[in-house]
Amino acid sequence: DLEHAVRVFDQALALSRASGERAWLPAIVTGLGFASALQGRLAEGRALLEEGISVTIRTGALEGHARRVAWLSEVCRLAGHGAGAWQHARQALALARQQQARGDEALALHQLGVVQAHAEPPDVVQAVSSYQQALALADELGMRPLQAHCHHGLGTLYAATGQREQAHAALRSAMALYRAMDMAIWLPQAETVLAEVDALAP
Repeated sequence: DLEHAVRVFDQALALSRASGERAWLPAIVTGLGFASALQGRLAEGRALLEEGISVTIRTGALEGHARRVAWLSEVCRLAGHGAGAWQHARQALALARQQQARGDEALALHQLGVVQAHAEPPDVVQAVSSYQQALALADELGMRPLQAHCHHGLGTLYAATGQREQAHAALRSAMALYRAMDMAIWLPQAETVLAEVDALAP
């Protein structure tokens, strides 16, 4: 629910700045930046993410830093900056492993898979590997939204490479999870890919 997320983050940011409470500022600013970017406001979103990451580095409070760098990778990708997306995805994974932050490692692996899947040309083998590693960690840690995104990414890759049965299984898993968690923004994308797979059936 991006609209609601932006509204709440805006309120949190106003309170943080009015009170002088800075501890939560990186989390608030980067959350607002990522939600704004997903709404299509990429320049604004990137600026907020970079602000939050800069504050994180300056204060040395690095909890969640890898996650924010992974978000910046996705915003770069959405804006068509492939080199930046790749650089930040790799950086996010290295940071997560350095900090032994396994949840952030799962997110970074997924983002690396996204970047590999959207490269020109797509690096299908590496993308599948990254998604599968992310999914294994997400399963272990109970990160259900990330499980859904991994299934979605795998299903899309399988569809693109003509692996119809694997695509069906992965996309249906993603759609079931999206429905169960009321993640309505992502569901149509998975449904569209599945419909394309069905349309190509012999």
